[in-house]
Amino acid sequence: MLRTQRFLVVALCVLGLAVLGLGQTSMLGAPTTKPVRGAGRPAATPDFPTIARLIVEESAQVKENDSVLITGDPSKIPLMEAIAVAVAKRGAFPHMVLESPVVQKRILAEAPSQYVATANPMTLVEMKTVDVSIGLSSLQDPASLAAFPEERVALTRKASEEIAESISARPLRAVNLGNPVMPTEAVARFYGIPLAELEARFWEAVLAPHAQIEEKGARVKNAFASGREVRIRTMAGTDLKFRLSDIPIGFSDGQIHEAPAVRPQQVWLPAGEVYTAPDVASVNGTVVVPAAEYRGLKIRNLRLSFENGRLTRIEAAQNAEALKDALARSSGDKDLFSFIDVGVNPKSRTIRDADYFTFEMSGMVSIGIGQAPWAGSPNRSEFSQQFFIPNATVEVDGKPIVREGSLSI
Repeated sequence: MLRTQRFLVVALCVLGLAVLGLGQTSMLGAPTTKPVRGAGRPAATPDFPTIARLIVEESAQVKENDSVLITGDPSKIPLMEAIAVAVAKRGAFPHMVLESPVVQKRILAEAPSQYVATANPMTLVEMKTVDVSIGLSSLQDPASLAAFPEERVALTRKASEEIAESISARPLRAVNLGNPVMPTEAVARFYGIPLAELEARFWEAVLAPHAQIEEKGARVKNAFASGREVRIRTMAGTDLKFRLSDIPIGFSDGQIHEAPAVRPQQVWLPAGEVYTAPDVASVNGTVVVPAAEYRGLKIRNLRLSFENGRLTRIEAAQNAEALKDALARSSGDKDLFSFIDVGVNPKSRTIRDADYFTFEMSGMVSIGIGQAPWAGSPNRSEFSQQFFIPNATVEVDGKPIVREGSLSI
C-alpha cells in the first residue's frame, strides 16, 4: 500500500520536480564501505555501485524493459548515476529527474495559490507510465517549511491527493531511500548530531542483514496477528489501549515481493517495521511525546488525548498551535487514529540525548493520525501525521513485545 503523506514535506511533489516516495521491504547482504573522516566517530559512505545494485535488483526487483524513474537533489547525483547504470544493466530504461529544494521552496512562497493547489500535470503523466520509482530523499533541511504559513502548505496537501490516487490506481513498484531523510549537514544540525555519526548510523541501518530483520519482524508480526488487545505505556505518562482489527499485519522487510506487481508496492530504506491499523473506535487513552515535530517546528512535551479513536485534545509546552492549525485547515478523517508501527531493524538505534527518531529503529513505537493507506487504514483525508514514542512498553494481550524501548520477544 502507498505511504503517501507519511511526512508533510512529501506534498512538495506537486510543485513539479519530485515524485511521491512509495513501501514494504530490507536489503540483502552488505556492500563494502569507504571510510569518511569527520567530526565524532568515523562515518561510512557506501560503495555506490554495490548499493545501487542491491536497490535495483533486490529492493525494486527491476526487470528487463521496465521504465524506471530516479529522483534526487543535486547532492545525490553520484548515487543516482550508479542506480541508472545498474538499471541499464538489467535491460531496463532509467529516467533521471533532478529535484531542486531551492526551486520547490520559491514556488511555494511565490507562485499563485491556485497554482500551488494544483497537481502538476507532468507528474501525473509520468506516474502513469513508469514501472518503477526510485526516490532519494531530497529533504536537505527539516526546518525548511517552518517559515511558510500553514495556509500555503495545506494547499499542497490537497493537490498531492490527486497524485496519490493516480499512483494507487496502477501497479507501481517504488523504493524510497530515507526513512524519512538521508543524512545532510542541516539534518545533523537540526537534531544536534555530528554528521559523521548520523551518516554511519544511517548506512549501517540501510545495510542491515535481511535475515536479522526477518527474524525480529516475524516475531512481532506473529504477536500482533495472534493477539487482540494492545496497550502502550511509558514512564512519561503514555497509556493508550485499543483492539486490533481484521486488517492484515504489514511487515517492511526491505524487498518488493511482487514483480511484476499487480498492485502498488512500496519500499522504505532503512527497512524493518511491523505495522497495522487497529479498530479505530476502540482507541482510548493518552499519548505523551517528549519531542515531536511538524514541518520543521519542534513540539515539546506533546500530550494527545484520544476518545473512541478521535484526537480530542492537544497540549504542548511549545508549538501546539501549529498542529492545531494544520488540523483545522484539513478535511475528512484528519483527527482519527490511523496506525501503530514497531521498529525491528537491529542495526538501527536511538541516539542518546538526541530527538532523532526513525520508524525502523529497533524497539521504536510510532503511531499516526489521519490517512495511512500503506498501513491499511480506512481513514480518508489529505492530512497525516506521525508521532514517535521512545522508551515505550507495548503489550499484546498482556504479554510485552516491547519493554521500555527494547524488543522483548
